[in-house]
Amino acid sequence: MTAAALSVGLTGGSASASTRGTGTTAAVAQGNAPEQQNATAQGNAAGQQNATAQGNAPEQQRATARGNAAGHQRATARGNAATEADAGLVSAHSVSTPPRLGEVRPVIAYVANVGASGAGTVTPIKTSTDSAGTPINVGDDPSVIGITPNGNTAYVLNQDSDTVTPIQTATDTAGPAISVGSEPAAIAFTPDGKTAYVANAADGTVTPIKTATNTAGSPITVGSYPSAIAITPDGSTAYVANSGSGTVTPIKTATNTAGAPITLSAYPAGIAITPDGKTAYVIGDTEYSGSVTPITTATNKAGTAIALSGYPSAISITPNGKTAYVVGAGSANGTVTPITVATNKAGPAITVDSDPLAIAITPDGDTAYVLSDGVASCSGQVTPIETASNKAGEAIQISAEPTAVSFTPDGKTAYVVDDYCDLTPGAVTPITTATNAVGAPVPVGVYPRAIAITPLMKTLGVSAPCP
Repeated sequence: MTAAALSVGLTGGSASASTRGTGTTAAVAQGNAPEQQNATAQGNAAGQQNATAQGNAPEQQRATARGNAAGHQRATARGNAATEADAGLVSAHSVSTPPRLGEVRPVIAYVANVGASGAGTVTPIKTSTDSAGTPINVGDDPSVIGITPNGNTAYVLNQDSDTVTPIQTATDTAGPAISVGSEPAAIAFTPDGKTAYVANAADGTVTPIKTATNTAGSPITVGSYPSAIAITPDGSTAYVANSGSGTVTPIKTATNTAGAPITLSAYPAGIAITPDGKTAYVIGDTEYSGSVTPITTATNKAGTAIALSGYPSAISITPNGKTAYVVGAGSANGTVTPITVATNKAGPAITVDSDPLAIAITPDGDTAYVLSDGVASCSGQVTPIETASNKAGEAIQISAEPTAVSFTPDGKTAYVVDDYCDLTPGAVTPITTATNAVGAPVPVGVYPRAIAITPLMKTLGVSAPCP
């Protein structure tokens, strides 16, 4: 088939967790699980464990919505990975020099950099060598990024340009910018990868984009300041968290019509959907407290809010769907609260370091990584939590404030985005998950905000000529 080679996704795309939360988020964020087909802002994570970020009250929602991250507009979105039932693979097309039969495409991490003057770039990193490639020019203030389930295209949300830039991952080339609504803040993909949904925070809309043609459809009106979005594993419904109106809007993807808003008792800051698609968990807060509200997707009814000890900033769900982990701040130490999905009961809070920002869970579900600012200026740390025991391990020190995290498809490496406090270029720090050892930081652009990693792709399409 000429230059186009058929590719097959061997494993789902990496999860990215947004700072201050997903889902994708987005994120979130995480480990490539169905619920993660939700890419949230910041989070953005990856196909599974959605992490998204939040906003407390209407007056803070602008910072929150910008990439689903509070404070520093740290956002990350997640790429979703869908698998075929019979083989666990997804087919995709990549356009480049015809590869040899069975060739595996490199796994690439894409890092969105806001830049010193707002003119953004995306830095591709080859994960096999931890080497950065040539920066790709995008729009202004690129704070969210998500990758299609087949790994062919990375979509970058340019929040100050009100556009989305598609990047072909086979060639690392940016296509024409796609105009969307005002201040795009989060992105999520349908499991089949045919449609990307972009939440536009400033004008209260969601823009559907056909990924085959990169054309935007008519905007869908939702609530005030939509800052996070997640899509059910069957692809039938997108749930949009409206941080300004205290509601969640369900959208039927078959018709792109919005249903009746679901009213919550708190301002939503992030959303994650269980792998079985039965429950959407929405984190939110009021002036004095935080909570998690379960929504039954079959009826779109909100259940009793689950009280938290702090203000939630991110949520992630284990790939087996048994536990949701909610990051909370607001006290001398931050906390992570485990919630048993079967009962909607919160377990004892796990103490982590102050001001936790984001969470991501490894693809095998064994470990949750929590990002926090450090005690010293321009420092940060990552706290590993064993999900089997809910015990926090020793904090891993990194050299700058973390803004996002994403895993390679095999889960062996976590990439943490480090945002320096001055105009010094940021970096991405690789952490070996088996030992929690920190590798050498990979330099990227100024003010990096988000990260997403391609799934493992194997080509099926051009064999070598016979001798």
